[in-house]
Amino acid sequence: MDEIQLEKVACIYLGRAQEAFGLASEKIKEAATDRVLDLSDMELFDLPQELFDLENLETLNLDDNKLAYIPDEIGKLRNLRHLSIRGNCIMNLPESIGLLENLEKLYLGYNTISELPESICNLQNLKMLNLASNLLTHLPKNIGYLKSLVKFSLHDNILESLPDSIGNLKNLKKIFLDNNSLSTIPASLANLGCLEELVISGNELKSLPQEFSGFSKLKELILDENKLETLPASLAKCASLRLIAINGNPIVSIPQELLVCANLTIDGN
Repeated sequence: MDEIQLEKVACIYLGRAQEAFGLASEKIKEAATDRVLDLSDMELFDLPQELFDLENLETLNLDDNKLAYIPDEIGKLRNLRHLSIRGNCIMNLPESIGLLENLEKLYLGYNTISELPESICNLQNLKMLNLASNLLTHLPKNIGYLKSLVKFSLHDNILESLPDSIGNLKNLKKIFLDNNSLSTIPASLANLGCLEELVISGNELKSLPQEFSGFSKLKELILDENKLETLPASLAKCASLRLIAINGNPIVSIPQELLVCANLTIDGN
């Protein structure tokens, strides 16, 4: 492609970006008193500043744009309850995200986020946090402060470890950790008394903590595609457990205690 063609392509992209920005500005004006604003799939590279004056806004959808960052001004939207920024090019989040104390649902999947600000741990009302398909290698050490969290999606990252504080998420019912780089799992996970579904497939696990017997409501334990050679016999003490999936593991033996559990299905091998 020669220089003239490149200039033409650049002009086309610039024109589209300006048109998208203008359309977004119009939508924001129309939503001045609304509580819901949908700016998804508009090819936005930037966000109009007037967006951050919408004090009544409770739901903001920015999915499937071309945003590389979120401005600090996001912290002004103190009444937000639902924020979705999936499918963009976000590399990091501003510390001001921690000011959104009323936030209940935060969707950040399918971006390129490699690290989370510590301030995200201030979101005490957060019930759903989706960080799937990013580039996370670790979580903030105080992630356990998110005491209201019910569903936590972390699949398809490159997590190498989890902080012990994750065991403080007392209301958590589902956590998805599949397709990461975890070689160990903290025993503190067994403190999650409300946990019903634990998905850890596609990691590097060679063993599970004996403490996993502490799960009182766990129904499904998905362990496919790891490096497990056996399972803890203590899992038989998990009275609610109905399924353990172990496909793609070099399982040598399964403890008799698990094999005789009447309501338990062990899927694989």
